Amino acid sequence: MKYNSHMGHRRVTIVAFCLVAITCGGAAGQETARPSNPQWIPAADESSVQRIGLWREDRFRYAAAAHLTTQAVAAALECKFRGTGIILRLSDHAVPAYGVPNHGSLAITVDGEQRPTIVPLTAPKEIVIARDLADEHHIVRVQHQAGPSGRGCRIEGFFVLHQPTAELRFVLGGEDNAFLVDARAIVRKGDRVIRNALVRNWLTGQCSLAGLPPGDGYTLEVTAVGWQPATVEDLTLRAGTATETTAIFLHRDSATRIAQVRFPALNRPAIRKSGEAFRARILAYKSPVSDVRLTRRVGPAVVSRRLSFKEDPVVAYYYDREVVANLPADMPAGIYDLQVTATNDQGRTRTFYSPHSVHLVQEFPRDPVLVTFGHLDTSGQYQAEYLERLVSMINLIAPDVVLNSTAVNPAYISGALSKLDMPYIVNFGNHQFYGHEKWFGDPVGMVDFGPDMCILNFGHPWHADHSKAESLLASRPNCRHKIINAFESNAPIDWLDQHRVCMIHDAHGIGEKVMDIGSTPTLRVGKVNATSFRVVRFSDGRVASCTYNKHDTAPIPFGRDETPPLRVQFSSPNDGTSPSLTATVTNEYLDEFPNCRLQFVLPKGNYIAEGGRVESAVVSDDGKFTVLSVRTNVPAQRTVSVHVRIN
Repeated sequence: MKYNSHMGHRRVTIVAFCLVAITCGGAAGQETARPSNPQWIPAADESSVQRIGLWREDRFRYAAAAHLTTQAVAAALECKFRGTGIILRLSDHAVPAYGVPNHGSLAITVDGEQRPTIVPLTAPKEIVIARDLADEHHIVRVQHQAGPSGRGCRIEGFFVLHQPTAELRFVLGGEDNAFLVDARAIVRKGDRVIRNALVRNWLTGQCSLAGLPPGDGYTLEVTAVGWQPATVEDLTLRAGTATETTAIFLHRDSATRIAQVRFPALNRPAIRKSGEAFRARILAYKSPVSDVRLTRRVGPAVVSRRLSFKEDPVVAYYYDREVVANLPADMPAGIYDLQVTATNDQGRTRTFYSPHSVHLVQEFPRDPVLVTFGHLDTSGQYQAEYLERLVSMINLIAPDVVLNSTAVNPAYISGALSKLDMPYIVNFGNHQFYGHEKWFGDPVGMVDFGPDMCILNFGHPWHADHSKAESLLASRPNCRHKIINAFESNAPIDWLDQHRVCMIHDAHGIGEKVMDIGSTPTLRVGKVNATSFRVVRFSDGRVASCTYNKHDTAPIPFGRDETPPLRVQFSSPNDGTSPSLTATVTNEYLDEFPNCRLQFVLPKGNYIAEGGRVESAVVSDDGKFTVLSVRTNVPAQRTVSVHVRIN
């Protein structure tokens, strides 16, 4: 048995060839989830499962599967089945942001014979209740009882076994373990996927995959959005027994880790034009800065530049040092990771890192385009996979900036949003995981997008002190587009008018979701539900459109289990090996998407695009690749193709 934690994983900007994997490979979030031979019976299937007492059907906060839940003592489920064994699959515990775990216990009988009691607080999600039964009809009864600390259980359903099976158990933990809720486990034999399911009791780290076919040569891969994957190889699974693997520890993805950089950083990026300068502040005690570099990765292509810089001793203090870094006039546009190197007087060299923190543009937008969404309940793996699919569409739409309001778990959110090709701003609301400041900094801040657009991020209710927000807006009196990314929309109206705020985005509260406020007026652009997003287009300093299909208020729909209606597929791998590629973009929406962006990774050369406009062509550091950015218009309910080839 060989364990491999994928250390050293570097952030990669996800280009369109990765979008294909997202939209086609487990795309709609569906698990291939059931063991190869067992029969799955959902707990909510009333034709197979009898409910005794008070049960409620739920799919708590957009969970991967529906389940039944109860708080009633003596409430029971009875399932009639024919087979040689039975497995119980529990649903997840509520995380602290939403409620309390499942404190009850489960008394189990099969054909009236008592089986070991199950305690959801400590159990993995899958438990073998019985095996080696006669192949005939049986009845399993699961009765909820009060536990020592309280009541409650959530049950997804039962697997019915028909032949000998094995079980795989392991304990899963990781960096920032308080934020690690669950993960996706994939068991393979060679190239064949045997099982693909969500695992982990977040209270204990316990994981179990039951009902697996016995055999040798299995590989287990565990992934969680925002963490590096880990694999265990050469597993042998024995019939009728549970194989315990070594404990698995997931390291954070470097794309989500800020290493001793105060700014620029996530939620506070530096947005500049080529040839301009920005400030960077690091925690480098008695260590003068020796190098400043920006790096962008697009598939296998690495594009980086060393920057000239000068330390500013006037603003240095104790551990803190600050540099003014100058961008080359020919710096390619895109979102970059910042890397600063400093060396102390003992010769010790340290590297300070801030991902997704410097965004370069050729020109600042006169009529900005934004994508907004909020309250998506991104608390764990399945919800983060949905966010990743949304990101795949956003990268095609290619807005100037993305606004996310009322977020939940920063560890998963930072992982999913790290794949964006543009800056984003996020705040946290009534279901927040406390400690999000580690990733996203102060809940109140300002991001400047050139002299004509500034975005105030305000992550508090408006009854809280907003003097800092007041100061930030007042310091930009001539900004044309003043925008607020808020938790809630009920900012003081006279305050909005005083600062001529043109738009406020929020994802929590009452009232019309698209409406004018005050005399400026300020347009409220609010979240309607947790299965949609908006594209906001400005014209002449005002919001020109922010709804779907010319509706008064409707956002663009995107279901939790839906393949992205806007997607791209390539004629061959977009990995720098082919000098000729065709990208086929499908748009199932009723709205058109003008000026979409496609990124091609090609062998180094000069290329032309048929069906699109070449925006830029950048050669990678090693001279092997050309990263070609192409813009194209995608009409409603149409498919368009863009072909690139050597000129």
